[in-house]
Amino acid sequence: MGFPVLILGESGTGKSYSLRNFTNEEVAIVNVLGKPLPFFDSDVRPLVARDFPTVRQAVRTAPRNAVVVDDAGYLITDLYMRLSYGDERLRDQFDVYKLIAHEMYGLMNDIMAADPNKVVYITMHTDTTVSGVTQPLTVGKLLNEKIKIVGMVSTLLLAQVQGGQYQFVTNGLPPAKSAPGLLPERMENDLKTVDAAIRKAYRLAPLTDAAGAAERG
Repeated sequence: MGFPVLILGESGTGKSYSLRNFTNEEVAIVNVLGKPLPFFDSDVRPLVARDFPTVRQAVRTAPRNAVVVDDAGYLITDLYMRLSYGDERLRDQFDVYKLIAHEMYGLMNDIMAADPNKVVYITMHTDTTVSGVTQPLTVGKLLNEKIKIVGMVSTLLLAQVQGGQYQFVTNGLPPAKSAPGLLPERMENDLKTVDAAIRKAYRLAPLTDAAGAAERG
């Protein structure tokens, strides 16, 4: 069973920046928007893919034990725009929302059915409801009210900027959550450090095992 981790935060809170310490041999990054990564001197080579089938295939076949789907919310946005306007438009608008929910649910299930040593990080923007609840930014209510992506993960990190410092909140501020003792409640937003803690606590294979096995094979 793969290990999904949600990383939520407003734009500019360091979600993508948290990938800066990974090398290309350690991580497979699916860059949904194709934006340049916000750091330099890195050998990481992201795959650019904006459709669910390609991203799901990439997650399933990535020859790395750490996978990142960066800006995953734009998978939803892109599908919504294609099915609501233009040549692919569906006649029934509610069918659009049902298909979006189906695809996102499928992606989450693909992650959970992956190799047990594979940790998949999903970054998304946040939305705040009228009652003050922070949740992933999606289109429509079906995903958040019926499927509840937040409930499908045991580890959810909130990206924040405090005093000019990029941080992850891992507990104590909903919807942030992680197993007791896994991570400090607030920490530097270094996703490689998070990954190391998860692998140690859950006895998962090291980052480079999958890449080495692929090269040997």
